[in-house]
Amino acid sequence: MALGGGVIGDLTGFAAASYQRGVRFIQVPTTLLSQVDSSVGGKTAVNHPLGKNMIGAFWQPVSVVVDLNCLKTLPKRELASGLAEVIKYGVILDGEFFSWLENNIDALLALDDTAMAYWHSPAAVN
Repeated sequence: MALGGGVIGDLTGFAAASYQRGVRFIQVPTTLLSQVDSSVGGKTAVNHPLGKNMIGAFWQPVSVVVDLNCLKTLPKRELASGLAEVIKYGVILDGEFFSWLENNIDALLALDDTAMAYWHSPAAVN
């Protein structure tokens, strides 16, 4: 089980992918950026002195458990960093979701419970 931010998730995911040609693991991301990354793609990688994410694998967790209350403990800078990733997916994949983000950015930055619940819901992803 990976309980923590992106570094913990990547390290645990890489270990799970490597051990016995892959074992099951669960992600419990505690930052917004790690919540978004854990939910998309399955890329797990660790840095090397020669570069970022040089050693890695693609290995999906069997489950991603998100507790939105963890976001309330984050510094504003960490929240903004994760929100930038959410916006990126809105721009790339879903214009309707991007419009929703534009209209609700203040509520998201204020960690409004209703807005946070929507952006993590299946309804937000077309």
